[in-house]
Amino acid sequence: MRLVEDVGFDPVDAGGIADSWRQQPATPVYTTDFDADGVRAALQKADPARKPEWRGTDRSPGDFANPA
Repeated sequence: MRLVEDVGFDPVDAGGIADSWRQQPATPVYTTDFDADGVRAALQKADPARKPEWRGTDRSPGDFANPA
């Protein structure tokens, strides 16, 4: 976090690996240009249900906790 601050950015702790789904394709924060508060808000709005276009197969269960 300090390194990010040292180069002039506002770091955001998005959690550990278990929360990484919040930054996956089709989530509110993915490929956006938010400030730190916007990133925090978008991470909170994320839904663990995978969008159909991002499911691995037609048989995918539809969430990041139980991938196909």
